[in-house]
Amino acid sequence: MTKIKSVVLHDETINTHGFRMLTAGGDLSEFIKNPVMLLNHDDWSLPIGRWENIRKEGTEILADPVFDLKDDRGKVVAQKIEDGFLRAASIGAWPPTETSTEPQHMLPGQKHPTVTKWKAREASFTTIGANHNALVFYDAKGEKIDLTDPAQVLKLFDIKNQFKTENKMSVLNAILKLADTATEQERANAVNAVLELNVQLTDANAKLQKKITDQEEADKAARKAEAIVLTDAAVLDGRINAPAKEQWIKMFDGDFDTTKTILEGLPKRKSVKEMIDQQNREGQTNLSDLQKASWDELDKSGKLVNLRDNHPDLYKEKYKAKFGVEPKE
Repeated sequence: MTKIKSVVLHDETINTHGFRMLTAGGDLSEFIKNPVMLLNHDDWSLPIGRWENIRKEGTEILADPVFDLKDDRGKVVAQKIEDGFLRAASIGAWPPTETSTEPQHMLPGQKHPTVTKWKAREASFTTIGANHNALVFYDAKGEKIDLTDPAQVLKLFDIKNQFKTENKMSVLNAILKLADTATEQERANAVNAVLELNVQLTDANAKLQKKITDQEEADKAARKAEAIVLTDAAVLDGRINAPAKEQWIKMFDGDFDTTKTILEGLPKRKSVKEMIDQQNREGQTNLSDLQKASWDELDKSGKLVNLRDNHPDLYKEKYKAKFGVEPKE
């Protein structure tokens, strides 16, 4: 981008339409938030740059233009301004919110009231302006007002009737998707249709919510029943004791899936038969190990006492093999 010296966007001189606007009454807040630079107020096209250092100095509003040189239009306009072929700047404003015909606000030759309060919308470079600072107004719909039409100029100062009932009805017609020419009865019918649809949707929503609630209750009851079955089985196979059953059921209520996983991972209690069978298997394995080991190996591993107490015949055999005689009784 390139930066050019400050440009006067507005002053308090009388424009060619016969009125003027006081700088002190200008509200620049909206413009400063979105300081777009347009060409000839063409807000259908993308900006050609932005305005910086927007400020009031005496009776003038000034700003520093910064052009977007990556944009072809912005680059061309910037060059024409630097070369002196384009000089006019113009501020775009919303309709005035306050005007005055008091003598202190009127200048010789002024045909229309002085705008004492107004709000800036955008600022443009223009090929031809209404005065040194040019000017364009937008209506409530954002469309430009034709200031070459005397009737439009007069309407601009009719602040009291700027937002007539017809305009409000146009907004309502748009919301109801009706034509601007819609009658009061057509609007009433459309509103009633909306109200009826709201009743239908409210009723349908209530029925759907009931179905969801009923299903949630059924799912909860099913999980409760399954939790009881799982905890009863865990008590029977010894994974948990009976007094802990209620606590486990509460855990199922809080997080069913996690609790189920934990419960299924607990080891089951062995039956007496399983324990005896295991002991027999372990005994057979131990006897086999004892038979294979030498006296010295059994001595080092501390298993001689176990051999003597539990397998006396094998002990005598190992003793005689080691010492050549049988052990004393």
